[in-house]
Amino acid sequence: MSKDIIVLTPNGRRQKVQCTPDTSMLQVLEDVCKKQGFQSSDYDLKYHNHIIDLTTTIRFSNVPNKATLEMVEAERKREEVNVTIGLMLEDGERIMGEFTPNTTLHDMITSLAPEEISMLEQPSILYMRQEVTGISALKQKTLRQLGLIKGKAILRLLNKVGEAKQANVSAVYRKPSSETDPKKEVINCHNENRTLTTTSDPGPSSVTSHKFNPVYLIKQEQLSTKEDLIKNNDPIKEENDKSEAMEIESIPEPEPEPIPLEIKTDSNTNGSMSQENLERRLKIEEEVTFLGTQRAIAFMPPDGGEDELEDLPDDFYDLTIEEVRRLYNDLQQHRLQLENTPLITTTKREELTKQSSEQKLNTYKNVVVRVQFPDHMILQGIFCPSNTIQDVTNFIREHLEDSDKPFHIFTTPLKETLDPKMTLHDAKFVPCVHMHFNWLEENINQMYLKKEIYSKKTSSDAASILASKYRAPSRRKIDDNQDSSRKSSAAIPSTSKNSKVPKWFKN
Repeated sequence: MSKDIIVLTPNGRRQKVQCTPDTSMLQVLEDVCKKQGFQSSDYDLKYHNHIIDLTTTIRFSNVPNKATLEMVEAERKREEVNVTIGLMLEDGERIMGEFTPNTTLHDMITSLAPEEISMLEQPSILYMRQEVTGISALKQKTLRQLGLIKGKAILRLLNKVGEAKQANVSAVYRKPSSETDPKKEVINCHNENRTLTTTSDPGPSSVTSHKFNPVYLIKQEQLSTKEDLIKNNDPIKEENDKSEAMEIESIPEPEPEPIPLEIKTDSNTNGSMSQENLERRLKIEEEVTFLGTQRAIAFMPPDGGEDELEDLPDDFYDLTIEEVRRLYNDLQQHRLQLENTPLITTTKREELTKQSSEQKLNTYKNVVVRVQFPDHMILQGIFCPSNTIQDVTNFIREHLEDSDKPFHIFTTPLKETLDPKMTLHDAKFVPCVHMHFNWLEENINQMYLKKEIYSKKTSSDAASILASKYRAPSRRKIDDNQDSSRKSSAAIPSTSKNSKVPKWFKN
């Protein structure tokens, strides 16, 4: 794709230059200076008050089409210096050498790797995204035309074969037909000609597109599964067609299998287990041992709970087709939601946050606070959303062995020390929070909690059931929503039952 760049010269004229994305900025400057009669080594190109690097190409210079560049005098005259070239061969070997910018690529290759260029059928030099193929092109192209006038660069030497088949284009395999049909042969020949014409000349999109397209992957996966099913089912269909008439009389009718009783027993056991869990949930306060205010309990976490999340296999992170489809649909819905969302003022945003906070306060009446100590003991308490961090600190201090010793509590990840004046609702700790305890002055071999607390521990599963009971949403909020929906439905009159005949229709 060609671009037009306008260069404003020092004499006030505007020179239009046609270039490609692979044209170097030095080539643009030299073309303008040649037409206007200036010395290219005395000037630089400026775009938006920034001096452009002349060694870069149009593709990487961030200059749009129809852009206007300005020729300005250089601070010092550019002098030609040798360029250090590293020639990378096909086997990965690099050969270093220094050359002047006016050296052609062919002379550079013959001086560094004379044996390699004689063995290649179609030698090609690849630099950035510029590709020079053929002996004649290598003899005409210089390092200056590539934009190499100073510094170091790596050029790659390749053997560019003219008509190479693409590796990722697979041919369509068809099942060989046993009986030849002249009509089918004509159709197959026509289809083969169409496939040959399509696969022999692939379009530019199939070569240059490297973007991840989940829809294309899903379609390809569906087509491949359909082809596999057709291949696997075709021989079975042929055998069934031949022996269908003979097997109808010989195959006996299958006897009805008895229904297994394990399903009923499993359902009964599941129902009994759920009933036991419900009864245990209702009587959980009789099972735990409360330590004082705020329904405080202490328990140890179960052993091996963290090991279950470690050492996951690599295939755990592999995405299936269904997962890719769901992710793609979620991204589309999120994009549509962002596009259709209207602009919100600051006051409206504050109102929405206030409504959400009030809704959360009405939904959750309790906050489950867990404080984990360095000896893995966890102290759990039930608080209100309006309680402050200072209330939690006082609650912890009541159960410490040394209540006068200074300590601090924090949350992770991103370890943050909590403000004592902040409420649990403002700290976004509703309906539950897991904190950590630490002394400000650490002492070795010192107990954290009181001795009687360690003897009155509660089991971890009972503590979990108690926490889930108190952090559950309030039933009052659910009942209010149901009552409001019933009132709204009752307020709407039914037109089907109470429809009256108009007066003019009566006799």
